[in-house]
Amino acid sequence: MRKRIVAVNKQARRNYDIIEDFEVGVQLLGTEVKAIRSGSMNLQDGYAQVKDGECWLKNVHIGPHQSSGGFFQHEALRERRLLLHKREIRKLAQDTKIKQLTLVPINAYFNEDNRLKIRLGIGKGKNMRDKRDDIKNREAGRELQRAMKRL
Repeated sequence: MRKRIVAVNKQARRNYDIIEDFEVGVQLLGTEVKAIRSGSMNLQDGYAQVKDGECWLKNVHIGPHQSSGGFFQHEALRERRLLLHKREIRKLAQDTKIKQLTLVPINAYFNEDNRLKIRLGIGKGKNMRDKRDDIKNREAGRELQRAMKRL
């Protein structure tokens, strides 16, 4: 059985130079899991932050579940706790404070045990020049591939 990807953050690799990535669990409510299964999760503006010895996922939008009543619904943009070991949280806190790195969700998926996991990346923000260099290198690679194909 393979993992089923439910949300992808395309902006993460474009706006950040991802140094390392790893898998984390998320503490969710029942209606959130149902809504994610129906495909209403958006990681676009999301980020993670270490606060008081815990890691929190912020600005991730999970839409309301369609068949649940209004009383049982969850908040769409609430903070969600990430499930990590203490040593991992300490490492993330050190990276974000000392090295000035950012924690960005890359994608979300259900693993083999049917649990939601988020691929979290540690990255440094790119400026416009870095983005232009990436585009220039990608175009040069494409031109090289086209030239090799013609031969």
